[in-house]
Amino acid sequence: MAVREGYRYCRGGEHVSWPDVIILVPVEQRPALEGRIRTLGRLVPDPVTGCERLYRNGFSYALDLSGRILAEYEPDELDQVTALVGAPYAVHVSCQSMEAARTLLREVLPGVDGLVDTNHFEILPVSGFLGLLARHPEWDWRRRPSTELP
Repeated sequence: MAVREGYRYCRGGEHVSWPDVIILVPVEQRPALEGRIRTLGRLVPDPVTGCERLYRNGFSYALDLSGRILAEYEPDELDQVTALVGAPYAVHVSCQSMEAARTLLREVLPGVDGLVDTNHFEILPVSGFLGLLARHPEWDWRRRPSTELP
């Protein structure tokens, strides 16, 4: 399983990746998921990245609603996703911090039937991911896989 290219920004001359996840749902659920995300606030096109920017509750997000992140999946990963959700639609979410990521995902994911790709070698059911966040509110999936949580 590969780590996919995340949104990058420059801090003091150093390129740093933002925490990111990929939300995967059946393609039929695309309108519902996009609608849920768009209700969070005005999405502003970012001509540099081709993504859309969302500023909410003091946090900044880069969102790619095009589904093109699926092109970065290895064939076996895509087979795994397809076996679980059928033909997939994906939203790539990059967040300025882990706090921002957890905040947005707690708002967007409840009631979503799909998967969360942590972009760090784990693809989890949405319900399982939210359960882990509830039990481990400060969980940083970039540094600690779910299998290492108590």
